[in-house]
Formats: sequence, structure tokens, C-alpha cells
Amino acid sequence: MAASVLALGLAGAIGGAGLAGFAAAQQRPESILPPGFDDPTPAPPPRPAPAPTPTPGTTPAPPATGPAALPGMPAPSTAPFNPAALPSLPSITDDELAALPSLEKLESMSTEELDQLLGLKSKSDIPPGARRALTRVGVLASDEGGLPPVALAKQPAALVRAALAGTKGPLVSRWGHILLRRALVSRLAPPQGMDAVEFAALRARALNGMGEYALARALVQDIDTADWSTDLTSEALIAYLASGDVTGACPSVRLQGSVRDDGEWQMLQAICNAYAGETALAAAQLDRALGRGIAPRIDVLLARRFAGAAGR
Repeated sequence: MAASVLALGLAGAIGGAGLAGFAAAQQRPESILPPGFDDPTPAPPPRPAPAPTPTPGTTPAPPATGPAALPGMPAPSTAPFNPAALPSLPSITDDELAALPSLEKLESMSTEELDQLLGLKSKSDIPPGARRALTRVGVLASDEGGLPPVALAKQPAALVRAALAGTKGPLVSRWGHILLRRALVSRLAPPQGMDAVEFAALRARALNGMGEYALARALVQDIDTADWSTDLTSEALIAYLASGDVTGACPSVRLQGSVRDDGEWQMLQAICNAYAGETALAAAQLDRALGRGIAPRIDVLLARRFAGAAGR
């Protein structure tokens, strides 16, 4: 019995050794290729290039010590710097020097005021090639139901001015209201002796008086904001505010700058600055307006609320 157990133990040991040897053989496979087959033949070392032989009678140039000139550029000058060769500074008179603002005033100026002081303020928001002519102003052509372009061209300017200035409210007749509204928005040439911008301002005022704020806004938008007069700007602001388009007047407000100083204009400037990305300046302007009482408190608070929505 003991011999049987011993035999079984030896057989197990031998079998385990055989399995271990088989596993070791599997872990270390032997190559069947001849020796040296996997070793490539080493490449011969490169031969050194022969040094150039100097030509008899010539001397090699010494290496350059200064800065090398770029191709196509003149060589740098090695002459000493002469301050007297610099151009002279522009002269300035005492009056011009006294007119310059102080450092404290410059620090308190807004971006718009600095641009205006330095002459960098743009006078138009439309390129010269895209600006529109003032020969005919309106939104309704004759083939769309409007009046002919020269319908009022030969009428006296004083008569047209008096007729438009006298229209201050809606007409009693519904059909008369429709006919006058269509005439006011027609694409018309100004009467002889009347400026086209003044003609447009009178028409916009009549439309605002009739309650046609959307049409008045469309009429003033047919003129470049750089050509707006003070009267046209006032009528445009009424049309924009009454139609709910507060920021529509911002191009004119930012271009004309400080042409007005009333409370409504200052609040519009702050709102337009906020929507132009200058939120800190807008907040300071509205805080100043609230402290100075330039407008009713509720109006300033509403303007602050509207300007605060610009950054959201």
C-alpha cells in the first residue's frame, strides 16, 4: 500500500516536472533559422570629405563679425547715432497747451469723449460707397400704390411745409387717413427750395401725429443716420420709442454724441452704451442721472433695468 502511494507520488512528481519543462519550452521558443541570419551586415563607415584646397594667390575671407543683412534688405549701418539728424518736434502755442485737458479730466472721460477729443469719432456708420442719395426718400414706390416721385417737386416749399406742419393728429375720415398715410410714405422728391432731410422730418412728424409710428420709423430708416438733422432725430426717437424699438435709435445716438443734453437723451446714451458692450460706463451714467434727477425716478429705474438686460 505504501509502495503504491509512493509510486503515485513519484509519477505525479515526474508528470509535474514534465509539464513544467514543457511550459518552460513553450515560454522560450528556439529559432530554427541558421545562426547569423537575423544579424544584418554592418554598413561601412562614411568616408570623410576632403578639405578644399585653396587656390594659389588667394586669401580666404575672414568670417563676418557684424550682423548679417537679410536678403533684399540693406545692410545695417555701423555709423554712430546722431540725435541732430532726427526730425524736429511740432511746435505748440501756449493757447493750444492751455486748451489741453488735465490728467484728472482725461481719467474721468468716457471712451466716446476721448475719441471725440482725439478726432477718432466716426462721422458715419455706412461706408461711402454704400451711402444712399437723398433725391427720393420714402418706402412706397409708385407701382406699389404710392404717389409719383415728382408729385410735389414743383409745389411751393412754403405751402408743403404749412400743410405738413398743420397735420397734428388723425383725420376724421378713415379713407382720408389712409390716403394721407400712403402719400406721406411715398418715395418722393422734395419740393423746390426745401431740403430733403427737412421734408422727411416734416413727413415723420405728421405720421407720428397720426399715430403711424411704425411707418414713421420706416421712413426715417430710408435716410442714413449721418444725414439726420436735429428735427429728424427727435421725430425718429418718438417713432422708435412708440413702436417699442428702443435700441433702433442707437446708431444715431452714438454718432451724434452730445448734440443734446436733456434727460431722455442721456438715458438713451446710457442704454446704447450698454448694448455696445460698455456696461460699466452705462451703469455710471445711469447712477449719475439718478443722483442728479435729470428725469423722473421711475424713468431712470426703467432705463437701468433695460440697460441691465444687455449683458444677459
